[in-house]
Amino acid sequence: MADSDSSMSSFFVTRRRLLAGTATAAAAWPFQGKSRAAELTDGSSAADPALRLCGDWQKIHDETLTLCHEQQQLETHLARTVGFPCAEVRLADGTNVTLHSIESLNDAYSPENEVELGRALADFAAHQARWDAADAEIGYSRTDELIRQSETAESALLEDLPQTVATSIEGILAKLEVILRDGEHWEHPDDFPWPHIRSVLDDLARHTINIDPATIAGSIG
Repeated sequence: MADSDSSMSSFFVTRRRLLAGTATAAAAWPFQGKSRAAELTDGSSAADPALRLCGDWQKIHDETLTLCHEQQQLETHLARTVGFPCAEVRLADGTNVTLHSIESLNDAYSPENEVELGRALADFAAHQARWDAADAEIGYSRTDELIRQSETAESALLEDLPQTVATSIEGILAKLEVILRDGEHWEHPDDFPWPHIRSVLDDLARHTINIDPATIAGSIG
């Protein structure tokens, strides 16, 4: 039996891969501005607006990752217990195919398979109803909506990042980490400019750690 429509299944596979990449990157790149941002006070000389913004972004990003992990578990449960909505139909040439959307079923219509297609549409509707009932019970779609809301909040902070001036090296490092973490998930992490940004981050972090405050004071005194 052939599977001629992978639009539904490929959507979930792509989403899982993106989320898995996000989780992997988060584990590999601890956000250096997070704990520092949490310690900022209004009277502190380290009250860097960029650092605060990046800390807010990191908090929401962590919430997004938690929701994504929960959604993955719910999706796996639905896939195993109900299965992604689909229906088998015999085409006019006698080929059996499994289709995963109403659109693909309608596209398969021909006068020769009208009765067969009607049965397949009914099967699909019944399968979709089982999926929707299970979804409502465990909250898969609700979790997906929460992810979308969280991602929207992340994007809003990301849009504010270029206009937010960093007033400390920590703020510069934090801005670069946010750019790297968000950007490299959507492209291959070894493609330009992600290795280059990663290299700049490493250089800045290394030199910041090795700089002696007395040397700085002497150079500007």
